[in-house]
Amino acid sequence: MKFQRNDKYTTIAIYALLVIICCIIFNEGFKNLGMVRGFLSRVAGYLQPIINGIVFAFLLNPLLRLLEERLLSRVQMKPVTRRVVGLVLTYLLAFTFVALFSALVVPQIFASIQSILNNLQVYFKALEKLYNNITSFIASFGEGTELEIMLIGILSQLLDSLRNLAAGASEYFYTLLPGVLSATQRVTTSIVNLLLGVIVSIYLLMDREKLFAQLNKTLRAFTSDRAYHLISDIALDANRILSGFVLGKVIDSLIIGVLCFIGMSILRLPFAVLISFIVGVTNVIPYFGPFLGAIPGAIIIAVTSPMQAVWFLIFILVLQQFDGNILGPKILGDSIGLSALWVIFSIMLFSGLLGVVGMFIGVPLFAIIYSLSRRFIAFLLERKGESSNTWDYASSKNPRIK
Repeated sequence: MKFQRNDKYTTIAIYALLVIICCIIFNEGFKNLGMVRGFLSRVAGYLQPIINGIVFAFLLNPLLRLLEERLLSRVQMKPVTRRVVGLVLTYLLAFTFVALFSALVVPQIFASIQSILNNLQVYFKALEKLYNNITSFIASFGEGTELEIMLIGILSQLLDSLRNLAAGASEYFYTLLPGVLSATQRVTTSIVNLLLGVIVSIYLLMDREKLFAQLNKTLRAFTSDRAYHLISDIALDANRILSGFVLGKVIDSLIIGVLCFIGMSILRLPFAVLISFIVGVTNVIPYFGPFLGAIPGAIIIAVTSPMQAVWFLIFILVLQQFDGNILGPKILGDSIGLSALWVIFSIMLFSGLLGVVGMFIGVPLFAIIYSLSRRFIAFLLERKGESSNTWDYASSKNPRIK
């Protein structure tokens, strides 16, 4: 009997085999999670220059496009020449910014940290004096009350914790000296990776159009029309969300850091450069960022002058309101497409999964997941012939939903 091939069942068999293989790989990877993490960590280390280059190209691409479209387009030159000139100007501006930041801001930050470390004992004497004043104020309302005992106990524990933290910090900095050689080696490796990343980013930006054309060509070869357009739309959405959020937040945080420095200088608050740098960096985190930056700043100022710390907190509250209601919406617009509830949810989720890094990258990652989910739900509803408009499912139009 001659065997007749059935393409339908062959396709089903191939898919079933692929599913079984994926399940086996997933099961083995889950059982050897530590080994998988170590392997992925080594691969990420090997690819670090490539990763750095992609990040640099992503951050500098808007500046390059701005220079090419707004400035260099007015000059008659070949496209290749325009790209080379644009790259030179882009990297000159980027290196100038980094050099100015390193020359003007970094020394001030280190000087502030050194001043804090050198005056730890003075600061703790001021804290003890503040502690005594507060306990005396509490005791004036009545001796021996449960509230008084509880508050004094909390303050005492807080003071002891800060004292132990300072002692540990001092010991850490002194014991850090023997590890300078290994630290120097790591710094050297990081510098080499950064330089290689710059070179990779130059190649990526130089051949940007060709690289995208190759990706589109490959995608078109292996996918159907529907899949091709769907993947292209998802990639465009992801790029819009990432570029809009990351670049917008960087610009927003830079402006907030500068405004914080100006405001602290006007109010004559100490450690203006260090605290403004902290506020600017933490401002990348939506909603929680300004307050996370204000807490260490208020503690640093409070050890020298509690009243100045109060003024600092009031100033940060005003600055946060300006950023949240005026500056942030003006720069970011609706680039992430998430409500406040989902932003807070994404920060809490990814900070729990990835720690501090998750607080910075959680919002754009969740925005991409949210966009994919919204597309998938709309697709399922359209297959059923149902509306994909959210408000068509409100309780006023759907009595079963209350």
